[in-house]
Amino acid sequence: MILFSKFFRSKNNKYLGFTLLIIAVVGINNWFWDIGSNPEIISFLDLFLWQFLYPTTLFIFFYRTSNNTSANTHRLKIFYLPFVILSILNIFLSLSTTFQLYDLPDIVLNYIPLFYKVISFLSIIFPIYMIVLSYKYTLAKKNSLSKKWLKYLLAFLSLIILFGVLLESYRFLFFEKLPLTYLSTFSSIFIYWLTYKGMYQFKLSNDQYEIREITKREKKKPINSVNYKSSHFKKIVFLIEEDKIHHNPNLSRDSVAEQLEISNSYLSQIIKENTSVNFSDYINSHRIKDVKLMLKDPTFDKYSLLSIGLECGFNSKTSFYTNFKKETGLTPKEYKNK
Repeated sequence: MILFSKFFRSKNNKYLGFTLLIIAVVGINNWFWDIGSNPEIISFLDLFLWQFLYPTTLFIFFYRTSNNTSANTHRLKIFYLPFVILSILNIFLSLSTTFQLYDLPDIVLNYIPLFYKVISFLSIIFPIYMIVLSYKYTLAKKNSLSKKWLKYLLAFLSLIILFGVLLESYRFLFFEKLPLTYLSTFSSIFIYWLTYKGMYQFKLSNDQYEIREITKREKKKPINSVNYKSSHFKKIVFLIEEDKIHHNPNLSRDSVAEQLEISNSYLSQIIKENTSVNFSDYINSHRIKDVKLMLKDPTFDKYSLLSIGLECGFNSKTSFYTNFKKETGLTPKEYKNK
């Protein structure tokens, strides 16, 4: 429900949904294995080598989300090949050995143990490789609240996958399959955790979305007509009051200087000359100004303080509360109550 809501209805999040679905299927299959029940279901589910699929869907989710892209990922489809090729070979062998639909030549039968030995080895290597790639693209993302969410998500999923890798390593070395009860338990805990975090993240995103829509509908105030000494500073004021550039949590001095076609040092200089504060404090002061206006407006009473702060441009709860108290001497809650 959360992953496919109208606010998360994107191709990116569908890959996370597919990953959870595959993990659930694997968990059901392993549970049947451990209790020795439903051999028909086990035989059918074992036709597909799921351990080569969910690391791929998980990686694509992190790749697309961390890079804020909804572009086609055709070149990433190569990572599906291990699942497709090995599953086809496994189905070909299983239809003979498990379902007895046809007989295989002796030369093929002789290589079956080697084939599954290779499968066991690749089941160790492939998930680890995909986790490493996922970390690479997740950690490359600019600092934001969503990055923390992605890192927590990746860390938890990595623990589950690595635990499965350890079990597969034991099977590879000692030719014995261990019970997967603990793995199923960890997976269940993860899904409950994801649901909780997803609901929290959903609420924040929902609030931010609605706040954004309300501010878009509001009539814009006339631009400040003060005659500033610097034409560049006047442009900065215009970008803030008209374009609301300070609502971008990833706004940097470099990006503003590039927009104005001036150097970083000159940007700092003109802000200092006109406001007596540095670039960061100047931007945060406008964010806090907008937060204070929203806290005074009954229209925004139903939204959380954090969602207001994030929508006004702060990239984390800590940054929002620290800067707000630095300027006002009060926490956002104390200011609102006052």
